[in-house]
Amino acid sequence: MSRTTLKTRRSAAFERQHGRCYYCGAPMWNENPADFAAQHGLTRGAAERLRCTAEHLLPRQDGGPDSADNIVAACAFCNHTRHRTPRVLAPGDYRQRIQRRLRKRRWHPPEIRQLMPTPGASRPSS
Repeated sequence: MSRTTLKTRRSAAFERQHGRCYYCGAPMWNENPADFAAQHGLTRGAAERLRCTAEHLLPRQDGGPDSADNIVAACAFCNHTRHRTPRVLAPGDYRQRIQRRLRKRRWHPPEIRQLMPTPGASRPSS
């Protein structure tokens, strides 16, 4: 798949999800990190954590396609953290793990937590 097509699918998922991470529900930026950081009172480093990425629900390494129904928008932190483990959790299991950590206030730093929806609150579906 070309980078342009993946970017288009990421942007479509971003819009479909109302600019919120599929896993944690944090707001993300897709175009301008400096504007996003200024709007939310974040450092550039904190804003980078919330960069919108294309997340393959079934990872490519496991045969996951680059199709629109396999790609959601996830913040860089959630996306990269999911793929750091030897056995990648299924999307629903990973989302539950993140929700538990959010309730314990152990997922994002305080400056990002202030932007978060209430843990367990419903999020726009993908």
